[in-house]
Amino acid sequence: MTDLLDPYVAPTADDLPPEAPRPGAAPTHDGGIAPFLAYLLAACLVGAGVIHLAMVPGHMGEWGPEGLAFLGAAVLQFALAVGLVLRPRRWMAAVALVSSVVFIGGWWWTRNKGMPFGPNEYIIEDATFVDVTCVVLEGVAAAVALLALVRPRLTAGWKTPVLVMASLIPLAALVASGVAVTSPSASNHAHADASGAAHAHGKDDLGFYLLGNGHHHAIAWHAQDPATQAELDRQLEITRQVAAQYPTVASAEAAGYKRAGPYSPGLGAHYTKSTAQELNADGVIDDEDLRHPLSIIYDGNEPDSKVAGFMYYSMSAVEPVGFVGTNDVWHTHSNVCVKFGPDGVDAPLGADLPITKEQCDAVGATLMDTTQWMVHVWTVPGYDNTKGGVFSEENPALACSDGTYFMVPPDQWPTHLMNVCRSEAPGSPKHEL
Repeated sequence: MTDLLDPYVAPTADDLPPEAPRPGAAPTHDGGIAPFLAYLLAACLVGAGVIHLAMVPGHMGEWGPEGLAFLGAAVLQFALAVGLVLRPRRWMAAVALVSSVVFIGGWWWTRNKGMPFGPNEYIIEDATFVDVTCVVLEGVAAAVALLALVRPRLTAGWKTPVLVMASLIPLAALVASGVAVTSPSASNHAHADASGAAHAHGKDDLGFYLLGNGHHHAIAWHAQDPATQAELDRQLEITRQVAAQYPTVASAEAAGYKRAGPYSPGLGAHYTKSTAQELNADGVIDDEDLRHPLSIIYDGNEPDSKVAGFMYYSMSAVEPVGFVGTNDVWHTHSNVCVKFGPDGVDAPLGADLPITKEQCDAVGATLMDTTQWMVHVWTVPGYDNTKGGVFSEENPALACSDGTYFMVPPDQWPTHLMNVCRSEAPGSPKHEL
């Protein structure tokens, strides 16, 4: 009887189940997923989708189906993110979980086995900052999606101060994706080696795959129509005439060319001349420009070292028209520490590395933020690069004296001004790549 007369006592927050919303806490989304879980999952998906979308042009240039796969991944991740923000459902979390696991599995396979089909069949790709960032975001997305399926209201009881602090996590995911797509690894993202040379599955190419040169779109050789190919062949024949004119380092130096930087495996030794003719302001390569490359590349830096190729330059504001056809992919460099001297130009700290002005000043050089446009041309008999086309970035015929392509670390470059081979001398490869 006493119980009947007792006034009703409402339950307090301490009486509620652990996953029940607390007074003053943000309400759960429709569908049972707590808002913070939905937003965090959406942020990770958007971050990964942005990276996938940024990679579409490069992969599309290499192989259309692969570019479409990247586009499809981005569209799926964006669509799921929108759904999770506007009207979350547990099936969305399930799709996010499965797709993220599939994407991570595909990434692991290409970095350890190589694609089993397509033009880059069994090329083992390098892990770079941009794709590792994408995989980390997808890993977090998979974990959050699993949590949303198992404990969908886990964060529903979090009060506003906690939610404000936790909101830094999805914000960090978005910032990470932005940093990744603007990094040099995104600009230079390509399969295995940027020259397009296919490596046999499981084969040790002695460091060639570690080489990289500048920021450029993916390089792939495309068949041209007969008229275009005939004109390109005519242009390339002129470069062979230039090679015959400057067969050795001594002949180039007699014509005013000076050494620019050390001998590097895959790139050789560059000897440059920088008059208006070599700088090519209009971005179109005509016959006279062909006879005046900015750099003539040699297989060493001794007077009798032999000509191996060329580097043409352009001061055009946009990527040059260059040679006829679609196969000449031009590149730029960033963070180049340049040192001018009577014997030529050195790059004592390399290029495309996170070099500071203070580091550059310490070696008596000038920091150049970004170069203008360049393209390599490998047409010299014996060095004509059949692996990745005449416009490849690196040439496997230019190795170190031990037959490898390994270089000394960049911090040792100031003491290796003539060559940066780990073996300390240039040479020819002792194997087929």
